Amino acid sequence: MHRKILIIADIEGSSGCMSYSASSFNTEEWYDACIDMSMDVRYVTDALFAAGAEQVVIKDFHRTGYNLLPELMNSRARLVSGYKNSPVPGIGSVYGCDAVMFTGMHASSGSGGFLAHTLTSRHGYILADGKSVSELQIFASSLYSHGLRPIFFSGCPEACREAVEAIPGIDVYQVDKSSPLSDRKTWREGLAAAAVKSLSNPDTVPYIMKTPCNVELKVRDGESAAEKIARRWQLERSGDRIFFSAESFDEFYKILIRISYLTPFIEKILPAALPLFNLFGRFGLSVIRRKRRAEITRLCGISKNILK
Repeated sequence: MHRKILIIADIEGSSGCMSYSASSFNTEEWYDACIDMSMDVRYVTDALFAAGAEQVVIKDFHRTGYNLLPELMNSRARLVSGYKNSPVPGIGSVYGCDAVMFTGMHASSGSGGFLAHTLTSRHGYILADGKSVSELQIFASSLYSHGLRPIFFSGCPEACREAVEAIPGIDVYQVDKSSPLSDRKTWREGLAAAAVKSLSNPDTVPYIMKTPCNVELKVRDGESAAEKIARRWQLERSGDRIFFSAESFDEFYKILIRISYLTPFIEKILPAALPLFNLFGRFGLSVIRRKRRAEITRLCGISKNILK
């Protein structure tokens, strides 16, 4: 049984995100979606501890990295907000965890899933040796050297289909995004039960993408945007597509991070820029607390009773 669990939490596949606006920073829909995302993770975390987990580390991994409300988390869990440079890009330390669960995830760019994208919606698709690449594959691969087994995944049906195809044996739990959930408590209980079941999953092993690989990335904003990116990072381009080769996963991820988020100047000052970006994320949480004070207070007050 896996007893030290890292949870990578996203918002698009969570119970309360039903539109792009709900995944966007500082919108009315986002305030509510963050509370729902927090409750989803809380149900899972409580259930894991009740089932015998010794340690649960929660990594908030959507947009600013500040979407989960600490006051709604289980006090035994470690919540890691914001972004770190190392040892795992974006994630930081894994704190000795031996397995990883992915909650509230989405499908890959170009897949047709709910709010599907890979790292950013500016990518039309990302293909490695002709096969679509998802965030599950990227994040699980980034944890490979630390020996974490990907045992659980939740998201829309297309995201779950991709997960099972990429990592055979991984347990999945779907959320139907065709209409809002009418009974979120029951759905969360099912999510938590599925996560607990995966603690005994014997079928998965640490995952890493196959390399070397040839990568094709379609830029959704068109040829001019692709030309700017290709020139910035000295990459090959044809029309709205960018091409590069990677000898290792680390090289693949480094190039992809550059294309997705950085300029040479930002990359140079990144150690200083990350704390400022994280400060911006903390500001977002303060806005949620102000905008949804009554609801957060209500949930904090009754959580000991409803989340046993």
